[in-house]
Amino acid sequence: MWVDQEHYRPMRIQFHDRRDELLKTLDYRDYRQYLGQYWRAHELVMDNHQTGKGTVLTFAEYEFQVGLDDGDFTSNRLRRAR
Repeated sequence: MWVDQEHYRPMRIQFHDRRDELLKTLDYRDYRQYLGQYWRAHELVMDNHQTGKGTVLTFAEYEFQVGLDDGDFTSNRLRRAR
């Protein structure tokens, strides 16, 4: 795992299979800072080196301080969430 030492942000993670061969690499890209303290990557890129396939996850519109509390994350409440 590679971590940005200044802000402690993950930059890259390599995953290996049981034979210790490189399986996948996950890269975190396009970091932006919110509320002067929260760093979030807006793009995650996973490359599978054994199959040659990959996936790109793109995030947008992060929201912070929206009034959620611990009670919003109980099992019952999460089952009812839509």
